[in-house]
Amino acid sequence: MDYLYLDTDEKIAAAVEAFGKKERIAVDFEGEFNLHIYGEHLCLVQIYDGESFYLIDPRAKGVTPAGLKLFFSSSVRKVWFDCQSDAALVSKVYGTAICNVFDIRVLAELLGQHGNLKSLEAVYLGIDNGIPKKKNQQANWLKRPIPPEQIEYALEDVSHLLELEDVLVPLIHSGGLGRQAEGAMKKATAPKKPLPGWTRIGGWKRMSKEEKVYARYIYNARDAIARRFNVPAARVMDKRLMPDLAKDRPSSEKALQMRLQHEGERFRALLVPAIWKAIGDARAEVEKMR
Repeated sequence: MDYLYLDTDEKIAAAVEAFGKKERIAVDFEGEFNLHIYGEHLCLVQIYDGESFYLIDPRAKGVTPAGLKLFFSSSVRKVWFDCQSDAALVSKVYGTAICNVFDIRVLAELLGQHGNLKSLEAVYLGIDNGIPKKKNQQANWLKRPIPPEQIEYALEDVSHLLELEDVLVPLIHSGGLGRQAEGAMKKATAPKKPLPGWTRIGGWKRMSKEEKVYARYIYNARDAIARRFNVPAARVMDKRLMPDLAKDRPSSEKALQMRLQHEGERFRALLVPAIWKAIGDARAEVEKMR
């Protein structure tokens, strides 16, 4: 597929001006989510305006947060599939919201379709491009130049969004679901404050108030090591250990060492004292709560 490569703020600004003459554009992101390095990073923005494809490269030297925010805040309607994780990434990394989003997934779910984008394309458009999804989802989108097969995958994700809207919207209205769709769309696309990472620990909602304090300290201790070495946090310690340590705290540093004996050897010497200190700090906070 041919596409326009937007690797400077000036090119983004020119594209945004062109999009302003359009009714809508299709948009999707590719990101890094603690898979290859520490943290969450926007790696690619792919766009289709009904005629041409565009790629915004947030990793390019000529692209700044100001250029990206210009696109995010543009008034053109942005047709997306499942915008929530992408919107959360933009809010967390750039401190801004994505304006005027129309989320295709909202319509699909009201019609009883809960699959991914590819399944929707197969059901409503009869399209199966055969591009492996899982392989490309786990690809390293930080690398430059981006391999051609990854670019093809990224552009495919926006190539049929406008067609899907044209099919799904009439189905919503013929099914008398217009008002429900309007409310669900407003809820799905409303700006949301990013939640702290420790709230995503398994079983967080079922933890007691005290256990949540321990989980927060343990999470932050692991996170500090991951940030220091710029590695995914999972390489420092398996996240499934955190709820167990929060609920069943070891009685000594030696006992903790036994609990962590199967964690990565590279970080174990740092991890054990860091987690032990975290447990002690959490215990002091819990005591103040009583």
